[in-house]
Amino acid sequence: MKSQQNYKFVNWAKNIQSQVSNFFQPESEEEIVTIVKQFDKIRLVGTGHSWSDICSTNEAIINLDLYNKIVSIDKVNKIVKTQAGIKIWQLNQLLDKEGLALRNLGSIDRQSITGAISTGTHGSGINYQILGSQLLEFSMIKADGTKVIVNKEKDADSFNACIVNLGCLGVISEVTIQVVDAFNLHDHTTTVPFDEVIEHLDEYLKDNDHFKLWWLPPTDDIIVFRYQRTQEKTNDSRLRQFLKDELLSVVVYRLMVFIAKLFPALAKPINRLLTWNMKGPLDRIEKSYKVYIVPEPPLHRETEWTFDISKAKEILRAYKKFITENKYNLNFIQEIRFTKGDDFWLSGCYQRSALWLGLYSYEHENWDKILKDYEVFAQQFNGRPHWGKEFNVGKEYLQQQYPMYQDFMQLRQEFDPNGKFVNKYIERLFT
Repeated sequence: MKSQQNYKFVNWAKNIQSQVSNFFQPESEEEIVTIVKQFDKIRLVGTGHSWSDICSTNEAIINLDLYNKIVSIDKVNKIVKTQAGIKIWQLNQLLDKEGLALRNLGSIDRQSITGAISTGTHGSGINYQILGSQLLEFSMIKADGTKVIVNKEKDADSFNACIVNLGCLGVISEVTIQVVDAFNLHDHTTTVPFDEVIEHLDEYLKDNDHFKLWWLPPTDDIIVFRYQRTQEKTNDSRLRQFLKDELLSVVVYRLMVFIAKLFPALAKPINRLLTWNMKGPLDRIEKSYKVYIVPEPPLHRETEWTFDISKAKEILRAYKKFITENKYNLNFIQEIRFTKGDDFWLSGCYQRSALWLGLYSYEHENWDKILKDYEVFAQQFNGRPHWGKEFNVGKEYLQQQYPMYQDFMQLRQEFDPNGKFVNKYIERLFT
């Protein structure tokens, strides 16, 4: 086990940091138990790919980067068991070698599998639930050092209660995942007038396995991603990957975002240029995880909220009007996604299929005002904030939006009566 004293924790976006007395990287479940028993205050951190202060603490942090092995693979039943610290990109590559794949993914693969699951991370596709829905079972080390195993079928109520857990119930040790045979995605990406997409939204959702949108305001067109699952052979070229996914999407895009930060008046023409460049259309077939995952974006600030899909058209029109009329000069891609409802207590999709609306910006002096304004907008439509991203609403509002919120507060008290896994974030929301 590796350890370090007086460790400086800084999250991926560099908007959250804390000085931590003790930082541990255990390599076995026994070492995790030892740490849990030793300290009064503990938080978990993976890649730190959360914009909220969910991981911050001053006493002890457990990082599971060295506890990241595949425990077992059952290729017949397509079941994989892994240690909790494995990163999604590592898991994707290991599964691919075995002819297997995760059923659905988000846009970024840098997170640890349990960090993504614990914060309700999601992909896009109206017939697909959040990432945690792919789990069959997980084990958790509670505050007293005891181990509990929660099975999706045998312990359905506990599974629904604990799967989105925000790291405040215990330390997830191992996860068992239902995977599928490896498959390809047929990716058709082009631009369409935003108003036309809203008008035909139901058709886009029904006719595509996975569907999402990128908007660079205040452009009239929006970038439309349509993915169909297929076993057709891949046809993507290395030249296209270099030009589009590495040169344009990373080097050029980061330069454009930086220029728009220095000269805000250029944000709109740059956004129009970037949108025009995506007109394409792009028509490719590639391995699923390579299509789901987009090039890692530059450092930025981010919030994301989920809304009832039944009001999606109304909300999208209001969202477009809100951002356009406020003239925020947002110099970043705004991502819009869709997911199926579930029964997970703290899921943004609890008992409602969901429209996910993000608000993203390169950090500048107006971010705090933009975030505050957007939260007012989101609350008007009964939005629920993504736990791993920035938001300022308190538990009074959240209790209105989550029918099982009080039950989760009671569950947290039962699992951790002395507040071992409580930090300021958890205290603000669940105590």
